[in-house]
Amino acid sequence: AASRIRRLTTRSRTARVSCAYSTGAEAITACSWNQNVICSDVPVLVEFWASWCGPCKMVHRIVDEIAGEYAGRIKCYKLDTDDYPQTANSYNIERVPTVLLFKDGEKIHSITGTLPKAVYVRAIENSFLQQ
Repeated sequence: AASRIRRLTTRSRTARVSCAYSTGAEAITACSWNQNVICSDVPVLVEFWASWCGPCKMVHRIVDEIAGEYAGRIKCYKLDTDDYPQTANSYNIERVPTVLLFKDGEKIHSITGTLPKAVYVRAIENSFLQQ
C-alpha cells in the first residue's frame, strides 16, 4: 500500500483544497415521520431502502452526496422498509430503492430504481428550487 501513495506536485505555488463535512442522509423512523417529513419547513427527499437490496447501496451514496450538496436547502432521509413497512405501504412503495420528494408535506415526485445522480438532481431542481 505504501508504494501506491503518491505525492501531489503542483506546478503553481498555490494549491486549492476543499473539504466538506457532511454526515449524509439521516435515518428516519415511523415515529419521527410526521415531524421530519410532513411538518418540515423545507423540501424533503426520502430514500426507501432495504438492507438486502444491492442497488440501494448505490442510491445511498448518491443520496448522501445530495444531502451534503443541498444542505440547508433540503433535508434528506433514509427509511428502511423492512423496519417500517407501514410507512412504505402508506406511500405505495412496492420496490426499492424508491426516492420520494416532499414539499409542504405532500409527495410531489417519485423515482424508482437505481439511476444516475443527474436524474435525482434534475428532479430536485425542477420540483423544489425553481419555484
